[in-house]
Amino acid sequence: MLRRARYALEYAALLGIREAVRHLPPERAVAVGAGIGRRYARARGPRSEDAVRNLSLAFPDWSDAQRERVLEDGFANLGRHLAELCLLQGPHRGRLLAGVEVEGEEHYDAARLRSGSDGFIVLTAHFGSWELCAAAMSGRGYPVSVVHHRISNPWIDSMASDWRQAAGVHEIQLGRASMGVFRALSKGRVIAMLLDQNARRDEGVFAPFFGQQALTRSGPASIAMNRGVAVLPVFMFRVGDSPRHVVKMQAPLDIEQDAHDPESALGRNVARMNAVIEAAVREAPDHWLWPHRRFKTRPEGDPPLYAARRRRRRGTV
Repeated sequence: MLRRARYALEYAALLGIREAVRHLPPERAVAVGAGIGRRYARARGPRSEDAVRNLSLAFPDWSDAQRERVLEDGFANLGRHLAELCLLQGPHRGRLLAGVEVEGEEHYDAARLRSGSDGFIVLTAHFGSWELCAAAMSGRGYPVSVVHHRISNPWIDSMASDWRQAAGVHEIQLGRASMGVFRALSKGRVIAMLLDQNARRDEGVFAPFFGQQALTRSGPASIAMNRGVAVLPVFMFRVGDSPRHVVKMQAPLDIEQDAHDPESALGRNVARMNAVIEAAVREAPDHWLWPHRRFKTRPEGDPPLYAARRRRRRGTV
């Protein structure tokens, strides 16, 4: 009962924010989102300390002032992203999508050629305005399917599904993804996989990421190795502080095959994917989702890297 009440309050708040933002001109909407994000960072809202910890792990040589600047810029960019989700559900949707340019489409053609009749995997991350990226690519005629986490709040999860479906983005739920991915590949679809979040021990391998061993889902690399499909890195970069973006497609990754030691080859392919994501984050550190506990699961014997979160007392919301 308490959980349902909390979900209802969260959903009502989100609806209120959406209605307040989605009719604004895009430039004004992203400015409002950025301002809220910066105030949140300065107030040290929930999860901000995790972002601080991640920045210290990723950039140990930076000064506190440098990390604080990226912290604020990162939450500002997250605020812009959330504002753009509201705009996707409003009258300025077309104008927002028209502000997205694409570079490197020859790499898309190369990936399609390498995969033959099958579709292929797009390697990306919670980077920039990632939901807008999927919507923009679908709007340009790319057959996009997204492997996604179900949101715990069912009403918000339904809202997310609605905006993806309105954009023509096909969803594949994480946890039951394998068969959905194989079916989508056989239909020639492009499978977007966000590979920058902590994995469970039974679904990934440890691979380097910003100098740490990060437990990373091995599914994308395994599928690419077993099916012979291409892996195309794609990241969306914001143009300044504006609602305009550039989607950059990179050359398809060289996926290593080793029949004698496939497990080692799998580990090297996962490491190669992490390296591509890390390079994008280093290019635009404010674009990444720093509050996520990327290094939560540690190798056996390693101490935790994050402070324990306080549990809610039973009977409280």
